[in-house]
Amino acid sequence: MTLRSPEIVRLDLPARYVYLHLVSESLADMLHLAEGVADLETLIYKVQLATHEVCTNIIHHAYGSFDRGRIVIEMILDVEKRLLQIDLYDTGASFDLASVPIPDLDQVRVHGYGLFLIRQLMDTVTYTAAPDRNHWRLTKSFCARRCQTI
Repeated sequence: MTLRSPEIVRLDLPARYVYLHLVSESLADMLHLAEGVADLETLIYKVQLATHEVCTNIIHHAYGSFDRGRIVIEMILDVEKRLLQIDLYDTGASFDLASVPIPDLDQVRVHGYGLFLIRQLMDTVTYTAAPDRNHWRLTKSFCARRCQTI
């Protein structure tokens, strides 16, 4: 099946860890629609891991003990542009992305690698805090088998 226009999937989920598998499955199913992707399973893994990390941070940090929070996720697969864009929205507590330090990889820590990991796995990561909601945007380009680097 060849997609001519972008494929868009929207999820509106309770901010609970139990629903993260729906995000993973949706991402994998979407990326399988992009025919001829170089190293598809690695691409899926990276995108799922980065998106899970953002969702986990929203659940844990933005909502904390507030149990009625929601995460709205919009995933856009543009096969012609070879691009996946993931927008995540929440109404929890915001933070200053620039204030998060880059972890010292020479020192062992249990927490504090999430944002670093997200940035390493995705091509672009943006975060915008607004009075009514927070917005994460993750993008990942993907290559066809014929454009693999040597």
